[in-house]
Amino acid sequence: MIVIHRPAEGDEERFDARKIKTSEAQIVSRTTDMSWAQVKAGLLDGDPEAMRAIAWVIKKRTEPTLRYGDFDPEVEELVSRFDAREVADFCEQISKAPGTEEEIDAAYDEAARHAADPEAAAEYIAKFREGGPKEPASSKSKTSKSGS
Repeated sequence: MIVIHRPAEGDEERFDARKIKTSEAQIVSRTTDMSWAQVKAGLLDGDPEAMRAIAWVIKKRTEPTLRYGDFDPEVEELVSRFDAREVADFCEQISKAPGTEEEIDAAYDEAARHAADPEAAAEYIAKFREGGPKEPASSKSKTSKSGS
């Protein structure tokens, strides 16, 4: 999942939860009093505490003195979105699920809408549905603060 922070003032920041180190996952779990599985589920559900903790622990890489209490964005400033791998995994699941053509179309549309890069996701989904490559499309947008 990609956590996107869109502050009212300032530049958008993107944080790739897949790039969290084990030690950082432990810090997130201790700070939020949530298991790592709960944090990941929280990201999927758009839980503000999970998104805040992920963004905060990654921001600490470049701002080591940043305290959790000092990083308190407004709820509407944080959103979680699928990364390219998750879009690919979701497409694989959709392709194996029963449903009408209309339901399947809606599921693919939903995957694209919830992607960090909706354009790349829509392009990947179109190729996937045509029987094209099953490797995830690399995101065209920049994912900052990913630790890479």
